[in-house]
Amino acid sequence: MKKVVTIMACRNEEKNINQVLLSLENQSIAPIQVIIVDDASSDSTYDIIEQFSKKNKNWVTFKRIRNDERYISIVNTMRKASEMIEKEFDFLMVLDGDTILEDKYIEKILDKFEFDSKLGIAGGILLSIEDSKEQFKQLYDNEVFGSNRVYSKRCWNEINEGKILNVITIAWDTEHSIKAKIRGYETKRFGDIFSKSIKPPSNNQPFYLRGVLKYQFGLGFLHIFISGIFHLKPHFILGYIMAWLNRKPKIDNQENMLKINNLYNQIFLNKIKKILRLN
Repeated sequence: MKKVVTIMACRNEEKNINQVLLSLENQSIAPIQVIIVDDASSDSTYDIIEQFSKKNKNWVTFKRIRNDERYISIVNTMRKASEMIEKEFDFLMVLDGDTILEDKYIEKILDKFEFDSKLGIAGGILLSIEDSKEQFKQLYDNEVFGSNRVYSKRCWNEINEGKILNVITIAWDTEHSIKAKIRGYETKRFGDIFSKSIKPPSNNQPFYLRGVLKYQFGLGFLHIFISGIFHLKPHFILGYIMAWLNRKPKIDNQENMLKINNLYNQIFLNKIKKILRLN
């Protein structure tokens, strides 16, 4: 039997956390260790996860005393969770405090890894409770972002250079996806596996910050300049320029960053060609 460890972050989820933890507790394949880090909740979230921890011997909890600036806090919380992993695992699942899993979620995901040796990060469709499956398939397409994703041990250890979460940006799921792909792993979202997000995820990062991230992710300036002009978002361009002037660290080594830049350039050129054909 393949061994799965689950790490989870939550903050002020007292209305949702019971459903989420029940869905994890009722999995047909139980994780060998569940680590839940509370990010300084001001409600009863931690009390609820403590109750689950007391009746599940392999569940471990930790409460942070103070949360950080909005965007970095989740990264620090998940890093703490990864530091607490004690069991030897074959797969690692990341879960959020507002995501309910179908009963055989883990079992179905592990089956996907069994049939695809190149699979590094996998996830199911993430549904909003008030939306239909069709709508969410269109929103998320084939990329694996946010909660409910599962990593092979080899992929997780390789992109983090060890067991502990090791990223330099706030968009750590995107950073992981890019690193995995450039190392030859496949990242896939499967339409026959489902989870439900009680609070639909959003991407509300300021455009200045998005520009900084694009620099760290290795996109070329021409791509950013055209995108910023096209969408009338000068702060997007400014963020990129300031990241360049301040020599913000990039997400990978020089050799891999060249591969990433070439990959983005090809994607960008394909989009240009498509637009020209439509016109």
